[in-house]
Amino acid sequence: MSMRVLITGGAGFIGSNFVRYWLNKYPDSDVIVLDKLTYAGRRENLHDLLDHIRFIRGDICLQEDVERAMRGCHLVFNFAAESHVDRSIAEAGAFVHTNVWGTYVLLEAARRHKVERFIQI
Repeated sequence: MSMRVLITGGAGFIGSNFVRYWLNKYPDSDVIVLDKLTYAGRRENLHDLLDHIRFIRGDICLQEDVERAMRGCHLVFNFAAESHVDRSIAEAGAFVHTNVWGTYVLLEAARRHKVERFIQI
């Protein structure tokens, strides 16, 4: 059985490069990328990997999106976050919602699915 890995925020700059790193190091892995595709996440960042991953457009704040993506996963890497400082000043609530509530939703799902390891970036 291959290792199933969920990488949230995997369409962002750092996340997409981590997806490349992971696939290079563990080519037999089943990689799932969950990304909302906001200002930071772009599907084009994964254009050369789409045949090697399962991409799900979804929100870490929505339990149904997380449940669909996390089912059967052994590892979770959470890169999904609001991270632009200028946006945090203008829209602080969005940062709290994604960075706190979204992480909570992921952690609860990981507990329910008995994920072996959860890495918060």
